[in-house]
Amino acid sequence: MDAVRHLLPDPRQYHPQVSLTNRLIHHAQSVLDAPDAGERDMWRQALVGAIDEMLQRGEVLSISVALAMVPTQACYQIVWDALRQAVEEAGGARALVFALPLVLVAGSREQAELPGAIADVEGLNALLRQHGVFAADGDAALSGVLLHPDSLVGLDALTLYRMARQGEAARDSLPAQAAPVTVKEEGVFLRYLIGVAVQREGEACPVKLGGSVGAWGMPLMKFLGEELKTDGVTLFPIARPPLPAMQALVAGNHARFEVALQVFASSQIRRLRELDKEPVAIVSAHENGELHFTVSAKGDERNWEGFVWPLASLDNLKLIEENFRELMSECRVREVHVLPELQPESRDGVPLFFTADDL
Repeated sequence: MDAVRHLLPDPRQYHPQVSLTNRLIHHAQSVLDAPDAGERDMWRQALVGAIDEMLQRGEVLSISVALAMVPTQACYQIVWDALRQAVEEAGGARALVFALPLVLVAGSREQAELPGAIADVEGLNALLRQHGVFAADGDAALSGVLLHPDSLVGLDALTLYRMARQGEAARDSLPAQAAPVTVKEEGVFLRYLIGVAVQREGEACPVKLGGSVGAWGMPLMKFLGEELKTDGVTLFPIARPPLPAMQALVAGNHARFEVALQVFASSQIRRLRELDKEPVAIVSAHENGELHFTVSAKGDERNWEGFVWPLASLDNLKLIEENFRELMSECRVREVHVLPELQPESRDGVPLFFTADDL
C-alpha cells in the first residue's frame, strides 16, 4: 500500500530530548545511526552484550528505564530485540519457553464458563507433532493450561533468562494457574498455551516458531473447539503460531485487538444496513495513546458504536491502519476516514469519538 496513505499520527509518549548518557539507549541509537551494516552489527552486538551482563547480575531496573525513556519507537524496537536475543540465546542446551496465543471468540445468552485447561494435553501435543509444528523426535510440549495474559507478563525477562539456562528443569517453573473464560453475551478473549522446548547444542529448534498458520490451523481449531465445548456457548478458537514467550505476548495482544475490531466492525456494519443506513468508518489517534474507531451513519445520532485500541509499545501503527482499510474494503464500506491530526482524549469530560455528522 502506498506510504502516502498512512495518515494516523503516533499518539504514544516518547522522550526525544533524553540524554544519550543512558548506555543502552546510546547503543541503540548508534545502531540506528550506523553508516553501514558492519558498524550496525557491531553496535547491536554491543547492546546485546550489555543487556546480557545486566541480566547476569539481575539488574533489570536499568533495562526497564531504557525502555521507558527511548526517544522513538524505532529505538524501542532495537532495545527490545536485543533484550529478547539476550534472554533467548543460551550456550549449550537451552530451554526455550514458548507460547501459543489463543484468541477465543465466544458468545452465550446465559453466563457460562469455559474450561481453564485442555484435558487431552497428550492429544494436543500429538496433533502439533503430527503437523510438523513440533519435530517428530524433538523435546517440545505444551502444558495444556490456559493462561491469562497477566500470567505471561509475570514471566519477566530475568525469569525467562534464568529458565532458558535450566534445561528440562525449566518445565517446573512454568506458571500453572488456569484462567477459565467467563462468557456472557459476546466477547473476544486472549489466553496462552505455554510450553518448553529443549534445544541441545548443534541441533535445530524442536518447535517451528512464527510464520503463518499452516495446515495445522483447522485441525487445531476443531480440537480446541471440542476440548473447550460448553453448553450454550458458541465458540471460535483462533490459534496463532507459537513464539518465544516475549514475542508471543506481543503477537497475542495484537491478535486479540485485531479480531475484536473485526467482530465489532462487522456487527455494527450489519446493524446499520439492516436499518437501511450507509455505514461511515472513522479512526482517530488520541493523546492518551489510544486509537478510537467508530462506525456510524449520517443523520443518525443514536445508532453509532465505538471501539478503543490502546496502543502497546510494539504495535505497528501503519499495519493497523492498513488492516483497517482492508477490512472496510472487504465489508464494502465506501466512506472511510483516517484523521491525520492527534486528537484530545476527551471533550467536556466525555471520551472523544468522531461520528459521520462530525465530519
